[in-house]
Amino acid sequence: MYKFLLTQLITLVFISSNTSFAQTIDSIIDQDITIGGSSWPEVSSSTGDVEIKQGVPFNTTVTFDHLDGRGGNNNDMKYYSVIEGDLVIDADQTLVIEESSYLIVNGDLTINGAVQFNNHNGNTKHVYLIVLGNISGSGTIRGGLGTHDKPPYASGEIVVTGDHKGGSGYNIDDLDEYIKDILRLNGYDLPVELVSFTATQEENNIEINWTTATEINASHFEVYSSTDKRNWDLKGRVEANGNTSTRIDYSFSDESNGLHTTVYYKLVQYDFDGKNETFGPLAVKLSNAQNNFETTVFPNPSTTGQTSLQISGMSLGATTTLQLMNKDGKVLLNDTIDNNAVTSTVYQIGDKVALQPGLYILRINSGTIQNTKKIIIK
Repeated sequence: MYKFLLTQLITLVFISSNTSFAQTIDSIIDQDITIGGSSWPEVSSSTGDVEIKQGVPFNTTVTFDHLDGRGGNNNDMKYYSVIEGDLVIDADQTLVIEESSYLIVNGDLTINGAVQFNNHNGNTKHVYLIVLGNISGSGTIRGGLGTHDKPPYASGEIVVTGDHKGGSGYNIDDLDEYIKDILRLNGYDLPVELVSFTATQEENNIEINWTTATEINASHFEVYSSTDKRNWDLKGRVEANGNTSTRIDYSFSDESNGLHTTVYYKLVQYDFDGKNETFGPLAVKLSNAQNNFETTVFPNPSTTGQTSLQISGMSLGATTTLQLMNKDGKVLLNDTIDNNAVTSTVYQIGDKVALQPGLYILRINSGTIQNTKKIIIK
């Protein structure tokens, strides 16, 4: 009788242990598995770094499918999965994200195998890969059968040497607001949301101004200057506001030595955990030099639907206007920039109008000068 009870107890502990284990993403995955469906909690997560590696004797495919056994849609992000650390996909191994599924990596993602987006329903059930770090590796990022796949979202850069449709990264701010709200509510650090970043000369000083809309875990900003955009000098540090969802205005004054005709400035924002994000550079034409009006669109072509316009050499007091048209000549955007105190700025086109794949024409007028740029969205 005692043997029977002991056997029952061992069996119960084993079953209970396996049931609990199934709710947590393993640190080493070396066999095919589907994560995030009805047998999993609404938010499935690991307790640290995860590696997807070859099994014995077969390669491994890990599928994140949050509608598995549930049906319907997941457009409100009720179900999602989180890797609480770095995620490494070894060579020849595959990670699949099915439609209406969200995978968040709270660290860096290394792809030496493949990431596969399976979007079968076009624009109705998106696939989301959100990396709160960098994406790198020698592998590939492949789209699914749909034509409206979302790009990978990364707070850092995307450098994948294999074929990929991932863009260049630094696009966490492009996430839908409801997703950013859910991430912030659950304590995940998102980059500072910058509203504006401008620089202008005032007498013998260069005045750098920037404005944030939200800050999460923000420690401080560092201001750098350069005369060639390769060698950068730290000019100073400005303390951030930690955590805030209200608009904050910042400024920094740099003394001009008058030895160069153009000076470049960039802004680096640091979190308390050491993570950082770079804004700029901005070009400032000093008043004792010829004030050349220059415009640059980046990235161009863009694979994310987001692109920015850097303008330098604007004449103080002159009105700068922007007009964006599609290839058929339809005007999509008309806007004006106040030049009263700004000679250089970065204008976020993607914040003003949604850009679908295609060719666009951007006309920039400042005083008597007009520049025309072609923008390609892939």
